[in-house]
Amino acid sequence: MKSTDITSQSEESSTLSEIFSLFGGLSLEDLCRWEWYYVVFFGVVSAATYFITWYLFFRPFNLFRDFTELGFEQVTKGGQYKTNAAKRNAINEYRKRRKIGDLPPSYPNGWFAIMESDELPVKTAKEVDSLGLNLVAWRGESGKCYVADAHCPHLGAHLGVGGKVHRDCIECPFHSWTFEGCTGKLTNIPYADSVPEFAKLKMWTIVEMYGFIYLWYHAENQEPTWLPDIVPEVESQTWKYRGRSEFLVACHIQEIPENGPDVAHLNVVHTSPILTGTNPTESCFEWKFLKHVWSATWTPNIEPRQHEAILSVNHHISLFNKIPFFYIQVDVRQIGPGIVLMHFETIFGRGILIQNVTPLEPLLQRVTHRFYSAPTFIHPLGLLILHGEATQISRDIRIWNRKTFINRPILTKEDKLIKSFRRWYSQFYSENSPKLDPNQWGASRKNLEF
Repeated sequence: MKSTDITSQSEESSTLSEIFSLFGGLSLEDLCRWEWYYVVFFGVVSAATYFITWYLFFRPFNLFRDFTELGFEQVTKGGQYKTNAAKRNAINEYRKRRKIGDLPPSYPNGWFAIMESDELPVKTAKEVDSLGLNLVAWRGESGKCYVADAHCPHLGAHLGVGGKVHRDCIECPFHSWTFEGCTGKLTNIPYADSVPEFAKLKMWTIVEMYGFIYLWYHAENQEPTWLPDIVPEVESQTWKYRGRSEFLVACHIQEIPENGPDVAHLNVVHTSPILTGTNPTESCFEWKFLKHVWSATWTPNIEPRQHEAILSVNHHISLFNKIPFFYIQVDVRQIGPGIVLMHFETIFGRGILIQNVTPLEPLLQRVTHRFYSAPTFIHPLGLLILHGEATQISRDIRIWNRKTFINRPILTKEDKLIKSFRRWYSQFYSENSPKLDPNQWGASRKNLEF
């Protein structure tokens, strides 16, 4: 019986081989091998298709750019400095020799984004250094966020380094002193019979919106006189989050919003197409037939919204100086010294780019962007806008990183908006606003480290 089965299988195999030989001479073994090739091929194609689909239609944009990447190319890209240590020392020397000018106060009064909401999960505490302050932020079990001075009044331990969150309280990592989130009061000392009533943390006024945690800073310790505007589409999550970008900028905070009323720079710094990169002068191709065209107006708002300024920007791309396309209208609201809401109108739908400028030290700012748009706003276009904005602001950062602040600039009548802006922005400084002494600049500046 077994012999018969073997003979039958041999005959079937022989018959199949004869059939396959009729189709290009393929043997059964060849067919099996080609089946594996097809499996591998279609597997690779499927994986590539999945990745491209995710990359273009689902991946949030995310970019971080340090100030050393812009304006210091002779150090970072030149062949003179071979090691990171040499580059670090060279850039520190450039910063030390920089003439900073007669600067306004370092930290204006207003709301500032000290961190992004998703950086602070429930039951975690983190250290925050902004506005010349050492702070601790924590999120309690209720989901509410709290911000206080960082150091425990007992013996000075940093609560953001090893501090534990219990309910909505924070526990010091040194001796387990526990402070309440709402009031900052000391509630527990595990080894003591009583708790001194006067012991407490200084708590800071905060609001959480747009995906950021904002802190109210005022040199005279005044309570908030205004609040950031609510964007209903963002707060209700009707609009989709498209991505973020973050930049460190080595300049005074006032230089950055002054870019808005400086309308003349738009068609100088920002006219070259995005394809030429962050430094169009180094592009191997000039792209003269393609350029961005800008027009803008700036005006301060009136009471009771005197803390707001309005910038209206119209943009299109010109092909051969004849064919305009890709029109975008942007309604920009400067809310206080550090918040900018850029409302986009395009043929694809509406969106908003939220910009925050936060002083980390007198001449170091953190600029963050988050972009939200309507569901009809296709995701690849959102990525394109974020990439374009990152490229355009990088061109500004290259200039800000190396410029000096001129308190009394020579202005033409076409520059009158700059004078109006400085008058408007001065409302955010007060008698005790800290000001950097130029003679102490070298001592107060943090050295760069790689």
